[in-house]
Amino acid sequence: MTIPVIVLIIALILIIVFFKDFHAFVYAFVMIDIFLRIVTYLKTYIIRDNAFGFFDFIPESIPAIIKSFDLGMFNDIVMFLYVLVYMIFLGLLFSKFVNRKF
Repeated sequence: MTIPVIVLIIALILIIVFFKDFHAFVYAFVMIDIFLRIVTYLKTYIIRDNAFGFFDFIPESIPAIIKSFDLGMFNDIVMFLYVLVYMIFLGLLFSKFVNRKF
């Protein structure tokens, strides 16, 4: 399970390097998690046979990647950071919704 972690970290670092914005990091983090959840849903309920075997190598979500490493308290800290990123994302969405022009 180390390949998904490496790919996730490289993708997030590239987002930070190219956009140089914390908001871009938060949006990219949430987009990656939503994408993984959609692929998991498709893999579980729609594509049931082994026609697309490469779907088996895609992790279920970012918490699944975090939980694959059983590091005790470190997992709890990283999961807290995961929830914190989602709370920041919710705040960004709420502020965009409130400040929009009708």
